[in-house]
Amino acid sequence: MKKNSQETKTFKAGDIIYSHNDPAEYIFLIHSGKVRIESKHGLELGILETGEIFGEVGHIIESPRTVTAVAVTNSIIRVIDEKTVKEKMNKADPVLAAIVRGLSLRIGDANALAEKHWLELNVYKSLKISK
Repeated sequence: MKKNSQETKTFKAGDIIYSHNDPAEYIFLIHSGKVRIESKHGLELGILETGEIFGEVGHIIESPRTVTAVAVTNSIIRVIDEKTVKEKMNKADPVLAAIVRGLSLRIGDANALAEKHWLELNVYKSLKISK
């Protein structure tokens, strides 16, 4: 059993932190650097910076990763294990825990909808008739 529930890892610009469909075993807190969140087909969903958390959606809703996370710059990231997250969620006020779960579900739905529209737009652009 690992004593240190929060480990710090260094990622170089371009490193994949996790990929779509990977198991959601950890959440991540950016200590320094920038991280790009991409949909499974490569749509940029956001750029996160120092102090922001990511990787919580798949973890909270207990599903594989719904996106890919890529280091944009050299980054130092705190990796928080599942046990620590579950302990904190179990200690949280039930209303706050329900809010976090609801927001996580909505983020997943919003990301899927954004990608759907992006893919449809690309299809329409490819069908554009040249004059």
